[in-house]
Amino acid sequence: MKKIILFPLIFGLLVGCTMTFEISPRKVSLKKSSTKVASSPKKTKDSKIINQSKSISFNVKDSKKGELHYIETNDETSLKAINPKGEVIFDGPINSEEQISQVPTIMLNWLNEVKEKIKK
Repeated sequence: MKKIILFPLIFGLLVGCTMTFEISPRKVSLKKSSTKVASSPKKTKDSKIINQSKSISFNVKDSKKGELHYIETNDETSLKAINPKGEVIFDGPINSEEQISQVPTIMLNWLNEVKEKIKK
């Protein structure tokens, strides 16, 4: 009788102890806004300070041109350009004229085409 009661109990404990669960991280939305409330002890009204951040990102793949990974957050822009062979030909910020001049012309033209299509 003891074996009948102990076997399911031991089996349940062994199975329960070996089970693991993975929780994947949630994706962050493209637009964030936060509100901070500041109050003054002399004033009865609370003033609100609103901070908004703008974020744009896109990935474009073309079997003949390669890949573009573009990220723009709060006026900071970065680009990763990969040629059709899978080689990274540019990876870095593109905030100044000097940085933009380092991007291969073909990829820069393609980036401008994609941006124009997104605006429409």
